[in-house]
Amino acid sequence: MKKLSLTSLSLTLFIISIFILVLILAQNILVPFALSIFFAYLFYPLVARIERWGVQRGISILLVILIAILLVGGAGLLVSAKLSNMTINFTELKEQFDTKAESLQHVLENKIGVNPTTMDHYVSRVSESIFKSWESEVGSFFSATTTTIFQIGLLPVFIFFLLFYRTKTAYFIFKLVRRENKPKTVHIMREVSTVTTQYMGGMLIVVVILAVLNSTGLLIIGVPNALAFGVLAAILNLIPYIGTFIGGLIPVIYILITSAHPFQTVIQITILFSIVQFLENNLITPNIVGNNIKINPLAIILSLLLANLVWGIAGMVIAVPCLAILKIIMRNIDQLEPFAYLISDRGTSKYEVSLKRIWKRIKKKHT
Repeated sequence: MKKLSLTSLSLTLFIISIFILVLILAQNILVPFALSIFFAYLFYPLVARIERWGVQRGISILLVILIAILLVGGAGLLVSAKLSNMTINFTELKEQFDTKAESLQHVLENKIGVNPTTMDHYVSRVSESIFKSWESEVGSFFSATTTTIFQIGLLPVFIFFLLFYRTKTAYFIFKLVRRENKPKTVHIMREVSTVTTQYMGGMLIVVVILAVLNSTGLLIIGVPNALAFGVLAAILNLIPYIGTFIGGLIPVIYILITSAHPFQTVIQITILFSIVQFLENNLITPNIVGNNIKINPLAIILSLLLANLVWGIAGMVIAVPCLAILKIIMRNIDQLEPFAYLISDRGTSKYEVSLKRIWKRIKKKHT
């Protein structure tokens, strides 16, 4: 019995390893396909409505895809026109960085007694890694752009066929399961469709709202290239926890390097992103996206790390909805239900820290 268990475990680990290897090697095709699945869920309600008006399925799908391309393309052109005025002189940035580093070096030498030779060595290495690596990155940009264009070109093709063959795919899934499991399968598919559609549509709206809030706030503060930093921070917000931090850190680093007196501006940027993050977590996302995901932060962080290892940034963007779908499937299968409970946020409500709970405790003390 032990030998059989060990063999089964080894076989399972081998299959998982092969699966992950295939995901990595075929990511140029699988990444746009995975993204297409989520966009297909997003477009489905509109496609289904047009079909109910008597329009043929293929034409309905093409109309929706064309509308999406026009909207995204129009927004992209608008942002590109604004970003075309953005000028960042990296040679000048390097000179300013070296000047700031030299001033910091003198302060550390006089106040703490740091060895200037050692400090100069590390500062030079940081400067080299940040700015000289930019030249090599520019060299590899064009090959990366070619791959990205290829993946973007696959998106509408995949979306069209996923929507066109959605009925056939559903019947295929029904043929895979036993007849007695068909009602549960229908329930899972409907729940996945509802959660995915609400999440994708909600997150797109959230990104637009955050882009406006971030850009307006940075513009009021007086940060150069406010639109670029605001839009970038909003897009990075699609990556939970990590994206928000990086999105706020980028303008902070830029100001630290370029401004002669950066302290006040850095504080203002920190306050701005703290306020926007508070509004996003407690007001914007709960009311627009809803609370259907309900996954604990540890599971999200682990899934982000694994997704980054396999598919990079694209994997981190789709990690949360994929985890939500996995939770729905596991919750409806008796043998896997404990794993759904493990990655959910259930069972920890009494330990959570929230403004509502704090307010209740304050009122309880004063009564």
